[in-house]
Amino acid sequence: MSPWWFLVGLAILLIGLTKSGFGSGVGLMIVPMTVIAMKNIPGYGPEVALGLMLPLLILGDFVAIYQYRRLFSMNIVRHMLPGTAVGVVVGALLLWWFHQFSDVLGALIRIEIGIESVGLVGLHWWREYRGVQQHLMREPWRAQITGGFAGASSTLAHAAGPIIAMYLLPMRLDRQLFVGTCAIYFFILNVTKLPFYYGVGMFERISAPFALAFAPLVLVGAVFGFWINRRINDRLFSKIIYIVTFALGWYILFDGARVLWLRGR
Repeated sequence: MSPWWFLVGLAILLIGLTKSGFGSGVGLMIVPMTVIAMKNIPGYGPEVALGLMLPLLILGDFVAIYQYRRLFSMNIVRHMLPGTAVGVVVGALLLWWFHQFSDVLGALIRIEIGIESVGLVGLHWWREYRGVQQHLMREPWRAQITGGFAGASSTLAHAAGPIIAMYLLPMRLDRQLFVGTCAIYFFILNVTKLPFYYGVGMFERISAPFALAFAPLVLVGAVFGFWINRRINDRLFSKIIYIVTFALGWYILFDGARVLWLRGR
């Protein structure tokens, strides 16, 4: 077995850990890790990463919903859903467009994920530097625009965590309520993505049964995440994750750009 599968396994373990332990934002490094690993595994490639992760993300959402089943705000989620639906459709159309250029599909996905990772982490740091503002715009526009960006970003790269975190943090929710609300929102979002991923062909080279063979890692991560949510301050952990994600994002971005440049020569 290729040693790169261990990196895939670590990323899958982080699905459960981040969803059950931290809710939103810190899981951004999962897709860059998987993309880097799948690129180096013969017979797969970076474009397989999104299809591999989706069933496992849904499982992680489901487990987190069970763990926080009495601690979520459906009212907050409901306000974001119309914009989210539009964002998922836009993201699916962009994925379909990427597939029309199958010879450079892997490079395009790497560039997109790299831009998402670097941009979202940079935005997070900028907001930390400036301080979390209580009101960026009035509701319901704030909820709809957040949902739209989250839906598109999640469909393209499973990278909507920081967007939702930036929406929820100014509300100053209880820590467990924050995690539970993220869980129910992302469960609805990720299930909605399934038919679009199937239609675009994201599962052509990876089957759901194969992906779900990694399910025990998600469950182990969820148990550990649920435990540390109650015992460990996540501030240092979050900072480490953002730094690693920022570095991985630049690596993937330059690697994808390099592939396109070599093909264009």
